[in-house]
Amino acid sequence: MATRTRQEYLKDLAENFVTTATVDTSAKFSFITLGAKKKEKVKPRKDAHLFSVGAIMWHVVVRDFGQSSDIDCLLGISNEFIMLIEKDSKNVVFNCSCRDVIGWTSGLMSIKVFYERGECILLSSGDNCAEDVREIVQRLGIVTRGCETVEMTLRRNGLGQLGFHVNFEGIVADVEPFGFAWKAGLRQGSRLVEICKVAVATLTHEQMIDLLRTSVTVKVVIIQPHDDGSPRR
Repeated sequence: MATRTRQEYLKDLAENFVTTATVDTSAKFSFITLGAKKKEKVKPRKDAHLFSVGAIMWHVVVRDFGQSSDIDCLLGISNEFIMLIEKDSKNVVFNCSCRDVIGWTSGLMSIKVFYERGECILLSSGDNCAEDVREIVQRLGIVTRGCETVEMTLRRNGLGQLGFHVNFEGIVADVEPFGFAWKAGLRQGSRLVEICKVAVATLTHEQMIDLLRTSVTVKVVIIQPHDDGSPRR
């Protein structure tokens, strides 16, 4: 049998398989619609770098209370450790676990970080950049279980009492319900880190009690407990 040529195939197709029916071109097929759909742009997460697992660095000035001087340092905060490295000598002058950080007091250009039993380091931006302080605070909120401190002035009742008890660590053991301290926001489990500008970590239990009893105006800086009422340790 002779092989049909291409021309014969085309002729047979044109004569026997061509229709005169019109096709509605206004109809859109689903696969065309899906193919033409534009992808939505994914917006980058704001401050995404602050969620990094590795360390993030800032230029800071650290107050050395022992020498009454300032030290130019690099502050590094990873998801596990906080470290201060002196810029000139490259020596590590401070380090602690992020788990040890219990709170911080932040200002426009400086931040005081409390750790362990209320010891603290005072940092300020080395470049006079308020944005650096904001980032440090946000980073601490991500990698630690600490929180911003609260300052309050406590009043005495008619008997001269403040209406709460504190243990040797500076942790509030109990608060008189609806007393002045209660109304000021003091709760069981709160940790006192400063009493009348004096660091609680430098005081014995007796000195702490004496300062609370004898001060005319009692101003304290506290770290609020966790949501379950347990103190931050």
